[in-house]
Amino acid sequence: MASQDGQRSYSWFHRWLYSVRFKIALVSVLVVGIALFGASRVLLTTLRSQLQSSVINQTRTQEAAVASLVSSGSISNPLPLPRSEIAVQVLDSRNNVIASTSNVYGQSSALPSFNSPQTEVSYRAVPKGMLIGDPDESDRQAVMVTTVVGVPGGIHLTVTNEPSGLTLNLSPGSQDSQNAQSSTVAQPQKVVTKTYDSVFRIVAMESMATVDQSALTVVRVISIAFPLLLGVVALLVILLTARALKPVERISREVALITGSNLHNRISVPPARDEISELAVTMNQMLERLDNSAERSKRFVADASHELRSPLSVIQTELEVGLLHPEATDWRGTAIDALEESRRMQRIVEDLLMLAKSDSGKVLVHTLLPVDMDDLVLGEAARLRLSGKLTVDTRAVSGGRVTGDPHYLLRVVRNLSNNAARHAQSRVTFALNKEGGLVQLEVADDGKGVPEELREKIFERFTRLDEARSRDDGGSGLGLAIVRAIVEAHGGTVEVTGNRDGSKGARFIVRIPTI
Repeated sequence: MASQDGQRSYSWFHRWLYSVRFKIALVSVLVVGIALFGASRVLLTTLRSQLQSSVINQTRTQEAAVASLVSSGSISNPLPLPRSEIAVQVLDSRNNVIASTSNVYGQSSALPSFNSPQTEVSYRAVPKGMLIGDPDESDRQAVMVTTVVGVPGGIHLTVTNEPSGLTLNLSPGSQDSQNAQSSTVAQPQKVVTKTYDSVFRIVAMESMATVDQSALTVVRVISIAFPLLLGVVALLVILLTARALKPVERISREVALITGSNLHNRISVPPARDEISELAVTMNQMLERLDNSAERSKRFVADASHELRSPLSVIQTELEVGLLHPEATDWRGTAIDALEESRRMQRIVEDLLMLAKSDSGKVLVHTLLPVDMDDLVLGEAARLRLSGKLTVDTRAVSGGRVTGDPHYLLRVVRNLSNNAARHAQSRVTFALNKEGGLVQLEVADDGKGVPEELREKIFERFTRLDEARSRDDGGSGLGLAIVRAIVEAHGGTVEVTGNRDGSKGARFIVRIPTI
């Protein structure tokens, strides 16, 4: 039992794995996932770029403020900047720090040399010991903005080193030489003023921790929302696909119940005019064709059995009568009748074999030779004249050559001739001419004609419009079906209409491509 349950579970899994729902859901999730991944990358890149631009602008603003103070010739140390997360150093030409903000006070130069870096904006790791922003994030990268202040000969700058708690002394101090000179103020704590004549470089740094933290936060949000959104998309696609495929499942169940015994059943068509309703309509049309084909096959078998039973019954009856009354039986006449009935059976069987070959899609015409249709028509007309019962008109017969099987084409002309002679009252008319790339054969009679609603039906097998006539006079009912099969095998068409002059009778028109 367990193995059977496992087999059912395994089969269900494979059915689900190869189902349309799973494939659509998988494709949808992949497409949405790729789109979301691309959008996330664009979002992160844009966000990081904007945050970096903001940090650079803030750092450049503070650097410009310090550069303005240096250009004025007097600054204080530490530098009184309002943003504590930005570190600023003022370097002389020897790369010595002469002033800085309090968060990097007492630290060595952030640059390896005075002329480094060459660019105004660069990125580098925050130097050890420097407190920029959060102390726990001092190992993050920082954006560095540098600028040089001073003419080639240098400018005169006074730096006041003022301890915390005292007011900055911005008054100019003594100016001695390029070497640093110091003076003291008589206070409990000293206020030292130094002067410099040099070219100065302003270095401003701000940590990228805010940028990294913001980008990390967005990544975390996306990491949580991404699978949730994909799950919602997959669920919605599965539910919508299941809803859309319900009519298909119903159609499958209905089709599964249709067998050869109930081909008359039809599939219910969904009310929505969509592809599924078109599928249902198409399947109903297919069932209609199958039903008609099955009915035709049943009628064909019944008619064939009936046609073959007649000559068999005649042969059997004559033999039984002969055996019961051997002294009064004309055995020669009995043999002639039996032979005639056996030949009739043979013709029916051959005709059925030809039609079966045509129905199976096999090539009916194997021999392709030039055939003069006028010779065939004139020969059949001469045959009909020998009976002396009908007037045969061949004045409208002209030349016409086609490529085909002479035996089969002769059978077309003969079947049409026999059919016309069977239904004609006194006259049969033949016409043959070329129209464009076709040879057109017409065989007309002055009989009762064919009602318009039955003009297609007479080309079906075992069809007789006059059921009262004898089978000996009416033939087997396969002649016109064979005519259509042969003509179509030669790439032509056959139809029946009324006579040209509007008189009673039928006119069969055969069109076959010329050479």
